Amino acid sequence: MRKFFAALIILALAVPAFAHELTIKAQSNEMKANVPFNATVQSAHKFIVPEEVEVLERVKAGIIEDGVLKESELKANNPGLCIDFTVTPKDVSKSVILAAIKDGETWSVTNEGGKTGSRTELEAQGLKVLRATKNDKYAKAIYNTSESDTNFSSVLGHPLEIIPVTNPANAKSGEYFEVKILLNGQPYTGPVWATYDGFVTEYENTYAYYTEAENGKAFVKITAPGWWGIRAYQGDLPGVAGDYDALTLRAFLLFEVK
Repeated sequence: MRKFFAALIILALAVPAFAHELTIKAQSNEMKANVPFNATVQSAHKFIVPEEVEVLERVKAGIIEDGVLKESELKANNPGLCIDFTVTPKDVSKSVILAAIKDGETWSVTNEGGKTGSRTELEAQGLKVLRATKNDKYAKAIYNTSESDTNFSSVLGHPLEIIPVTNPANAKSGEYFEVKILLNGQPYTGPVWATYDGFVTEYENTYAYYTEAENGKAFVKITAPGWWGIRAYQGDLPGVAGDYDALTLRAFLLFEVK
């Protein structure tokens, strides 16, 4: 019995760390004013390699206009393992930001294994809940950057947010890319991962670069051209009594290095 509960404890700690990451990928990098632009919301363990379709009711996605998310209609793409959406940018004289938000389910580790549901719901079914965790996710992708633009550094107010300090238009292989990371509006200190499209397609949760943010600042060494993703994670935030014991936040920033 002790070994059983020890295994449950290990599972409870491991599951949040290896949940799917939320990302955005466009079907084209060419963006024109007042012309529909197609993109997808993806959920996967491999960077920009879709693995599952998220629950539509829990996801919002669209274009950022005047600092606010203008939501798009979302369509499940089951063959493509993603969610399709379309935006129509009004102004492409500056960088354009697309964003996706997932209001995460509560995942509980129980005496019968992992279950979706809150502590109260599962205990009402007679299960013993070791730990219940809610996983919220935030992603944004920056397109159409230029050297004279400053819109790329817009702060959206996500609970965990990665904000470029370096202009993506100026990012180059061999140089460092600086980001600011905020946790509930305050400087974040913690792990940061980064990778680029095509770095690894065989293995899950494998990144090209690792560093740690200090007082909200992190520096990522760019090692190849292409689409890059920078990821931050914060676990064990306070939960809601009766619902979940802890909250985890995940953030992904995507941008192109030319």
